[in-house]
Amino acid sequence: MSRVTGLPSAMPPAAGRFYRQGWWRCESFTDDLHARARQTPAAVAYVNVRVLRGATETAAVTFGELADRVERLAAVLRRLGVRPGDLVALRTPNQWEAAALWLACGRVGAVTMSLSPWAGPREAEIAFTGIPIRLQVTGDASAPAAAGLAPRTVHLRELLDSARSAEPPAIAQRPQASPDAPRHVALTSGTTGRPKAVVHSCNTLYASLRAAAGFLPPRPVLTSAAGMTHASGLKYLALMPLVTGGRAVLLAADDLHGPDQWLDLVPHHGVSCLVGLPALLGRMAAAQRRRERDLSGLRRVVSLGAPLPSPTAAGIRAQLCTGLVNVFGMTEGGPLCATAPDDPSEPAEPGLGRPVGGTQVEIRRADASGAGGLNVRGPSVCLGVLDVRSGRAAWTPDRDDGWYDTGDLVRSDEHGRLHYVSRACDRVGWGPMIPTAEIESVLLGHPAVADVAVIGVPDRQGHEAACAVVVPRSARPTLDELCAFLRRRRMGDKDLPARLAVVPALPRTALGKISKAELRRQVIDGALPTEGYDALRHRLE
Repeated sequence: MSRVTGLPSAMPPAAGRFYRQGWWRCESFTDDLHARARQTPAAVAYVNVRVLRGATETAAVTFGELADRVERLAAVLRRLGVRPGDLVALRTPNQWEAAALWLACGRVGAVTMSLSPWAGPREAEIAFTGIPIRLQVTGDASAPAAAGLAPRTVHLRELLDSARSAEPPAIAQRPQASPDAPRHVALTSGTTGRPKAVVHSCNTLYASLRAAAGFLPPRPVLTSAAGMTHASGLKYLALMPLVTGGRAVLLAADDLHGPDQWLDLVPHHGVSCLVGLPALLGRMAAAQRRRERDLSGLRRVVSLGAPLPSPTAAGIRAQLCTGLVNVFGMTEGGPLCATAPDDPSEPAEPGLGRPVGGTQVEIRRADASGAGGLNVRGPSVCLGVLDVRSGRAAWTPDRDDGWYDTGDLVRSDEHGRLHYVSRACDRVGWGPMIPTAEIESVLLGHPAVADVAVIGVPDRQGHEAACAVVVPRSARPTLDELCAFLRRRRMGDKDLPARLAVVPALPRTALGKISKAELRRQVIDGALPTEGYDALRHRLE
C-alpha cells in the first residue's frame, strides 16, 4: 500500500473558529508562491550558500524562477506515478531545490515525510515499515533504500535534470487538495521516548507560520541552523518567505558548519533574523567575541528547541542582538508560547512568555510547587500523532476536546507567564519536583562549568536523586562547590544536586539537544561514575 489513507485527518472541535479568525484558510502554499510570482517575480525567495570542498558558491532564486521549477518538478513526479494521497519521503540536503521539491509534492497532492539525510538504514526501515511510501528522494546517491521498503528511490539531481525539459502540468491535471488533509509527516522522538510521526495539514503549518511571523521583523531575511528536513527548518527556511515575502538564506556544506560560518552569513547577505538552539546561539556569541562582524542589520534572534539559560541569553544580547525571543514550541504544534522581544521588563530567559498564535494552555495535575503538566490546543496543533513502528494513531484532535499533553512540566506566575520546569520524562524528585532547567541555567554561570545537564537517578531509598553531569572548563569543580554556588543564588536545599559526574562532552542528538536518556543509562549502568550523596545527604561510599 502506498496511498496514506490511514493517516489521521480528524478535525478539532474548534476548526470553524480557526477559519473565522483567519488562522486557517482555503489557500495552499503553492497558491502563496504563485501569488508572489505574479506580484513580485524578481524578488528573491532563497539565497543558497554552498560550501563544498572548501569553495563557496552562492545562488539567488526569485519567486518567479521558483514557481517555474515547482511546476516542472510536479510534472516529473506525475510521470513517476505520484498521485494525490501518495507519500513521498524526502532525505534531501539544505538547498533551495529541496524546498522546490516539497512544494511540487503539494502541487500533485502528495504527502511529504521528512527524514534526516544522516539517518541510517535502521531509522529508515522503522519509519517505512509503519508508514508505507510511494517514493523516496535522496540527496546522496549512496543513501540506503531501507531494505527495499521504498518502491522506488531517486536522487534529487535526477529529478532536477528531468525537470529542465518537463512541461508544467495542465490546469486540469492540478489536483485541489483540501488544506485540512494530511500534507506533511515529521518524524520525532525528542531526546527520549519512542519514535513518533507527527501529521500536519497545510492549515496547521500555516497557523504555525502566522504565529512565528508575529515575533519576526517585517519581511525578514532569515537563516536557521535547522535543515529543511526538520520541522523548524521547513517552516522558517522553505515556507516563511512565501507567507511574509521575505527571503531565507540557506547554508549547505560538505561537513558540519560551525558558529563562524553562520555568523558570516549575517553581514554578507543582510540577515535580519537568526533562528537556532540555545547551545549554537551561545557558541555564536562566543565566536563574535573572538572576531567581530558587522551585525548592525540583525534585528531578531529566536531561541527555540531547548531551555534558554540566563548566561547564554546575556551573551546573545551583548554580542549578537538585543531583540531576543525565547520560543517554546514542538513538532506537534509549532510555536506555542513566546516572550516579547521589545519588552525590557520581561527578558527572555526567566520563562516561556505567553501563548501565541491562538494557542490555549492548561496546567494539569499540579504539585505543591504549582508545577504541572502542560496541555495545549489551538490552530497549529497537528492532525495526529502516530506510533512509527506500528503506524497506529497515538493521539488525534478529536480526543479530550482537542487538548494535547506536551509532556512538559511548567508553572505559571502571577502575571500569567509560563516558566519551564522540565520534560515530564526528565522530572526529578519524589516530592516537589526539582526545577532542572533552572538549576542548569544557574550552574552555567559557574566559572568552572562549560556545560551541564541535571538528570534523575535512583537513590538508596528507591526515590530519585538529582545528578549534575558537568563538562568542566579547566579545573574540575566539586559537588560541594556547586551546591554552595547554588545556595548563594537562593536555590533551596531540596533543589541541590545530590551527585556529580564529570564528562568531557555531553551526548547530543543530531539537532544538538542533550540526550538525557543516554546520560541516565550511563549513570545507572555504572559506565559513568558519580560522587556525592544519596537524597538524604548521606555521603556515598
